[in-house]
Amino acid sequence: MKKKENIIIIVALVVMVLAVVGVSYAAFNYSKTGTKINSITTGKVTMTYTESDNVIKIDKALPTTDETGKVRLKEGEYFDFTVSSEIVGDININYEISAKDVTDSGARKIDGSNIKLYLTKVNEDGSEEGLMAPETYNEETSANDYTGRPANEMSLYTSSMNSSENNNYRLRMYVTEEYNPQGDGGGLTFSVRINVYGKAGDKYVPLTTEEILEDNELQEETTNMFNYASNGSYISSFNDNGPQYGSEPSQVTNGLYSMEDEDGISYYYRGNVNNNNVQFGEYASDYYVYNYSYSYFQSLESCQEYNSSCSESNRVKLASAGDKMYWKIVRVNGDGSLRLIYNGTSATPDNSDLVHSYAVGQVPYNLSYNDPKYTGYTYDNGTDSFIKKEVDTWYKNALGNTEYDSKVSSGRFCSDSSGYKNASEYDSSEAIAGDLTNFYVYSSMGDKLANFMKNSPGNNAPTLKCPSTTESYGGSYRLKAGLITADELVLAGESVIVVGNSYLKQGAAAMPYWSMTPTSFSNGNANVWNENLYLYYLGVNVELALRPVINVSTENRFTSGDGTASSPYVIS
Repeated sequence: MKKKENIIIIVALVVMVLAVVGVSYAAFNYSKTGTKINSITTGKVTMTYTESDNVIKIDKALPTTDETGKVRLKEGEYFDFTVSSEIVGDININYEISAKDVTDSGARKIDGSNIKLYLTKVNEDGSEEGLMAPETYNEETSANDYTGRPANEMSLYTSSMNSSENNNYRLRMYVTEEYNPQGDGGGLTFSVRINVYGKAGDKYVPLTTEEILEDNELQEETTNMFNYASNGSYISSFNDNGPQYGSEPSQVTNGLYSMEDEDGISYYYRGNVNNNNVQFGEYASDYYVYNYSYSYFQSLESCQEYNSSCSESNRVKLASAGDKMYWKIVRVNGDGSLRLIYNGTSATPDNSDLVHSYAVGQVPYNLSYNDPKYTGYTYDNGTDSFIKKEVDTWYKNALGNTEYDSKVSSGRFCSDSSGYKNASEYDSSEAIAGDLTNFYVYSSMGDKLANFMKNSPGNNAPTLKCPSTTESYGGSYRLKAGLITADELVLAGESVIVVGNSYLKQGAAAMPYWSMTPTSFSNGNANVWNENLYLYYLGVNVELALRPVINVSTENRFTSGDGTASSPYVIS
């Protein structure tokens, strides 16, 4: 019988003191309360929390942007700690890192809404993986029975261990850029204690996941399944007239499948399914976008960045107050959260125009296109692409300031810029078909998703794990909202220039939409994958639909519905 003794580790080692001094700057002082290693051992399991010698101590620090706060790395600007385990046998530990406001009751306090915390995991090579988007201090009202975290603490990160591990984490905390210290009188403080909790038990499986598995028979992958669209169509050959198509009935694939991602087993929908509809969120007020030359932008500023002639007269209403938001479940993530792609204010959008579509805008991916870096969701080591700014603006205005924001987790997103090389570097047996002059490709085209283009086709191999990149653009992110990846489109049943029947395919009216996966750089143009009746790639300066993706965490079952368009699952 699996051993299920409770292991609770409560580590209260770290105190951060924040003071706002004078009227023009904020000052940080960070001190730890001890250096003792805290551990609890029960038989075959040991968990240990160890703090490092470094402390955060920042004087005269101005309120700062996320872009700056996330990368501070000078002495006194970050705090490192380790959570490790020694596990023998079939035991799993669910653990959680949290922060607790412990500001002295007699102190003059700055409100936690003005403080942001940011946690990363430090890899062996020194690189950092963001585990959360920078978030203002916000306590959970309910406890987490799977980890032992009590109520009224801010959850920073939840994970599990079933083997001996050594995990290094890095914490940063800073004043939000919106905070204005003028007139605060100085001497304000804010303190948090970092706690770690853990419990032995089965890996946490949300009730929503259980319900999805109850409603869907899990399917087995067929051999070379991803070489075909989900309706069995494929490219059989090329000739002077272009691609020639075939159909293989044995490769018709529909239903729920599984694949590992970076957090465990992910369950993804594929093919012509119609039981993955969700209603989550609603527009709190009338929502407007700006239309200019058949493009639709989230703000007047972004519209004017596109064309300075844009004005308030270009404002059009996208949604009315009270309009509900509908989504498609792309997959259940390995951490149990649901990955959702926007489907409009109706479970059955017809895409006849933007208001009746599955999109919230229609924009270029980037305004500049003459460098490979413009394929990245971010570039130059952190500059936001034009489309990222649009996604962030939509989320902030549509969900970020509502009660639904607490259900949206900082999920993993991947702009896979790995494997960038000249197509001519493939050997003669693998050479990519077509003119190779100034044609550079990423692994998404050269190795993973478009192998039919090679003279000796290999098997397509989409992945839910973000490959490492050496480029200064693209990469792995933790975000509240992003875009779908080309890998996820292929898993859903899409195929390059093959018309399929995926649930992610557009409706009768043409409305291609962006993914966040780089494709190639050719003839001076940066290209990114998109869904365009089939998986295809276009230059980043082309205007395509904007279809946000979010990750939603819920410990409860759906409140109603069976996932069909007529009765979508409902997340309250």
